[in-house]
Amino acid sequence: MQPKIGFIGFGEAAFNIAKGLAGEGLTGIRAYDKFWNVAPQAELVQQRAKEAQVELAPSLQELIEAAEIVISSVSANLVVPLAKESSPYLRPGQIYVDLNSAGPDTKVAANEIIAPKALFVDVAVMGTVPGNGHKVPMLASGAGAPLFVEKMKAYGMNLVLLEGPAGKSSASKMFRSIFMKGFVTLMLEAVVAGHKYGIEDDVLDSIEETLTAGDFRTIVNGMLARGVIHSERREHEMDEVIATLKNLKVDSTMSEATKAKLRWCTDQRFREHFKGVPPKDFHEIFAVLGK
Repeated sequence: MQPKIGFIGFGEAAFNIAKGLAGEGLTGIRAYDKFWNVAPQAELVQQRAKEAQVELAPSLQELIEAAEIVISSVSANLVVPLAKESSPYLRPGQIYVDLNSAGPDTKVAANEIIAPKALFVDVAVMGTVPGNGHKVPMLASGAGAPLFVEKMKAYGMNLVLLEGPAGKSSASKMFRSIFMKGFVTLMLEAVVAGHKYGIEDDVLDSIEETLTAGDFRTIVNGMLARGVIHSERREHEMDEVIATLKNLKVDSTMSEATKAKLRWCTDQRFREHFKGVPPKDFHEIFAVLGK
C-alpha cells in the first residue's frame, strides 16, 4: 500500500522531490504552503503543484491529519517553530521528516518537540535537488529513519540510513560543508593570486596532480598525518604566502585562516606526541585531542 505523503512548504526542493516521486508512480501526494493563496507567490506554488501532480491542502492541520509521512521543507530558521506548530496535529506511528539545512542542535531541538507525538527523522540532503529530484543523495537518522528509508526506497529515493539519533545526519552535512565550501574558497584565493602572474591554470594543474596521484583515502591520510607533524614549519611558509598576497593586493582571508589552524596544530603538540614521525593512520590524531 502506498504511503500518504504530505509536504509542509512547497518550494524548489519539495517540488522537485514530489515531482520525482510522482514519476515513480506514487499518487496522492499533498502539500501545504502558507503562500498557496497569497499573491504573488500563489501563482508559482499552484503551477508547481499542477506540474508535480500534487494536491494543495488549505491548512497545516488538514495536511498533517491526512498524511502518514509528513515532510518539512521550509528553511532552517523555521525548523523549531514549525515543529511546535505541527506537534498538536501529529499522532503515534506517524513519521515526521525534517529535510531542512539546519545544524544538528536545531534538529535535536525539533526532535524533542516531535518525539512525544510521532517518529522524527533527521534528513540531510547531500546534493543539489534540482536535476536530481527525489534521487538526490540523502542521509537519514533518528527514531523514524529505518521505517522512512524502508517505505521510500521503493520509490527510488537515494537514502542512506545512519544508525543513531536525530542530529547525526545534519552533523555529517555540516562537517562536509567545512570542506566543500572551504575548498571552493581556497581554490578561489589560489587562482586569483595565480592570475596576477598568469599561472592560474598551472596552479590548478599542480593541485590536480597531487589530489589524483592515487587512492583518495591514502592521499588524505598522508596529508593529515604529515600536516599535523610539520605544522610549525608550514606556518612560517604561510607567512610568506600572506606577505606575497598583500603585496599583490589579493585578499588573504583563507591563507590567514590556514596559518591560524597550523598554529592550533602546533599548540596541540602533535609533533612531540608522535616524536616527529607522522602517524600511519590519521585516526591516531584524535588520541592527542582526548577524543
